[in-house]
Amino acid sequence: MDRSGQLRNVAFGGSWSEQIAGREELLHALETLKRAARRAGQHDPGRDMDVGPALDVASRDHPKGAMLRAAWARAAAITAPTLRVAELARVAELLAEAYGGRLR
Repeated sequence: MDRSGQLRNVAFGGSWSEQIAGREELLHALETLKRAARRAGQHDPGRDMDVGPALDVASRDHPKGAMLRAAWARAAAITAPTLRVAELARVAELLAEAYGGRLR
């Protein structure tokens, strides 16, 4: 949900109103990556137009973002579907773990 327009009109919103939009963007990105991982047995995550931007958002502020982006690319290139699904899910979970406290 895009709340940037709604929250712009909040009087005395302060930084919390911008944090809500950023938090929702991050939640959406992480869910997109988890969904892509679950579907990777039947669908190539490299062809999913939402995965690239989601990976950008999820790795942008992550302390090991570049490393996990590379791990995602390696996992997406695995040819065995079961192994590809498991490895992509592992990387998506590693991305989500760093934001655990921020997303509660």
